[in-house]
Amino acid sequence: MRRLLGALLVTTTLPFLAGCDESAPDPVAQATGSASAPATEPTRTSASAGVEELPPGWDEPADGPSPTPDAALDDAALTALLRTRAAVRAGTEHCRPDQVEVDLRGYGVAAGHRSTSIAVRNTSRRACTLAGVPGIGARGAWGHTFVPEVDSPGQGSTPVRIEPGQYAAAGLEWTGELAGAESERVSLMVVQLASGQVPVPVEPRLVNDPDDAGALDIGQLTTIHLSAFAPLSRAEAARLAVPFEDGLVRPEK
Repeated sequence: MRRLLGALLVTTTLPFLAGCDESAPDPVAQATGSASAPATEPTRTSASAGVEELPPGWDEPADGPSPTPDAALDDAALTALLRTRAAVRAGTEHCRPDQVEVDLRGYGVAAGHRSTSIAVRNTSRRACTLAGVPGIGARGAWGHTFVPEVDSPGQGSTPVRIEPGQYAAAGLEWTGELAGAESERVSLMVVQLASGQVPVPVEPRLVNDPDDAGALDIGQLTTIHLSAFAPLSRAEAARLAVPFEDGLVRPEK
């Protein structure tokens, strides 16, 4: 009887194990550039200010141990920082986090509004595509996850193909309740290139700024406006300090 049960167990288990071939490629990992699916991302591409989400003591540094350093956050922690998700779902042609460098370039001020560009450079050896509005999130210097209002135009835009070494950019504007000397200022931003991907960590300061310039004055309840990824014009490339021959990209037909 014991032999019979053992035979039945082996017979019923082997087909299941055959269907769990660990050597088979993971389609999620291929699209996201991650070894596993990221933590749950937001369902929305825009968000209202999360005043009701603020924890007690949010407006002062917490007592106790220092928060985990920004550089030590894993994929799940980076994804948990997202306030909104990217408008377009990741596909096989989308730029993956491990294919790009992302930084903030250019600066403008007008009527209480600040603006810069989220510049994405293809550092890989193959062309990839960006489209729509990116997802965004932020973390403060005291370790709090920011809950800003985020406004975006939705999916929008024609896909932009980026050749190796080239750039595309999305607009980032912030206004409203800005971070002051006594409030928590952003220490890390995360940008999700496509929904389903782990976001890219981005230093919240402008490229070519002096070391003592500090981070952007984005605070816990600052209002953020985003625009879709777009190719760079000659004027835009000059404003972002990108060589035009490298920055020039064309929308896909």
